[in-house]
Amino acid sequence: MVELKDIYSEVILDLYRNPVNFGSLEKPDLHLAGGNPLCGDEVAFDVRFDAETGKVAEIRFNGQGCAISRAAESLVTELVKGKSPEEITHLTPADLFEVLGNIIETRVKCALLGLHVLKEGMRAYRNDPQQTHVVAGIKI
Repeated sequence: MVELKDIYSEVILDLYRNPVNFGSLEKPDLHLAGGNPLCGDEVAFDVRFDAETGKVAEIRFNGQGCAISRAAESLVTELVKGKSPEEITHLTPADLFEVLGNIIETRVKCALLGLHVLKEGMRAYRNDPQQTHVVAGIKI
């Protein structure tokens, strides 16, 4: 009998091996980078906004990390498409766990790294969109 936990594990491994939106964008509107210095996971996001709506039109991520962080970062890119920087800052861990699954109780920081970097970077961007094009050094 296949358990729900095994199915979620397969999803995480599949996203680790075949991440969605992995890579970079040429001339992004915003570049965000951060990591977890305790485990070594690192992520960077390139974001392009729709000129008319100000919402995320394209997003890519890259970096290195465990299967859970990469799977979560992949899902986060899908979660934020079509959202404004303001809307992104209001996303919660529950929003991510709804699509990722609650199987990572001992690896919460791994799962939340990408969401944390995006939220902190969007806050900085919102405060000064004309000047902020790169936000780096975000730590969880």
